Amino acid sequence: MRLGKQFLGLLGALALLVGGLATACNDGDTDNDKNANFSSSIFPVTVTDLLDRAVTITAEPKRIVTTSPSALELLADVGGSAIARSSTATAIPGSNELTDIGPSYAPSFEQIIALEPDLVIADASAQAHLAEAFVGMLGETPILFVGARGYADLAASARLLGTALGTPEAGDTSAETFEAVANELGGDHGDAPRVLLLVAGRDGTLSAALRDSFVGDLVALLGAENVASSIQQSGPVPGYALLSPESIASFEPEVVLVITPGGGPSMVELLGRQLPELGAVRAGRVHEIDLEVFLQAPGPRARAGLRELDALVRPD
Repeated sequence: MRLGKQFLGLLGALALLVGGLATACNDGDTDNDKNANFSSSIFPVTVTDLLDRAVTITAEPKRIVTTSPSALELLADVGGSAIARSSTATAIPGSNELTDIGPSYAPSFEQIIALEPDLVIADASAQAHLAEAFVGMLGETPILFVGARGYADLAASARLLGTALGTPEAGDTSAETFEAVANELGGDHGDAPRVLLLVAGRDGTLSAALRDSFVGDLVALLGAENVASSIQQSGPVPGYALLSPESIASFEPEVVLVITPGGGPSMVELLGRQLPELGAVRAGRVHEIDLEVFLQAPGPRARAGLRELDALVRPD
């Protein structure tokens, strides 16, 4: 009789254990359901992109096409993934496995349409002039223009993308890291080093980056003086002005930062030979900076880029 009672007691304990496990499993399923329901509950969502366009996304995007390196890198920074990229967007691991939709300056709309995307992320800086073409060719597909005309646009883009993907917390986290670096390095340092920003063209032309270029905005953020900021914009690229090599000395820069295209001659060596008496040359303060980070693909790498510029502008 005693054994029978012990057996029944054991069965009762097992029943309680199984019941508890089932409840825990059900609670886990409930949490997963809550997460899925939260993601779906925020849609449809309407955001205003960097071209001041209202964009409505009706459901969580699953087939995202990016059309520039900046767009892909910003998307990855908030935890998103794409099915397609532009030709030169190769900085993200695994990007070579994505469908190539052509160069940023001439994306293949036929390829994009064939991929049946539910969201296209375009570049507000490099592709603003193509906005009408995007809308005309892609019809009802949501098109979100993000990017970086200035450093503050990076945080704004991160928040836009987080909202568009249904993950606003991830967008905020990315944005806050951009803002933290700016808050740390920006502001009044009590001095304003005289900086000249140059871009060497493959055709031998030389341009100065103005205040409203991306790299010009970074230098201003650091509290340095862009000595070419008063020049009128000229040439084909907004935010830049054509410059003759002979005029460089007239700006009396303390620091010269040069962006050189791949395969081009070293501007550091060239300026050293042509302008040996320039103060920046004599002080060894002519530096080449990264083409992608500061010109072709401004994005998450600009956090480290801003630190690099700060070290070059204020080495002490």
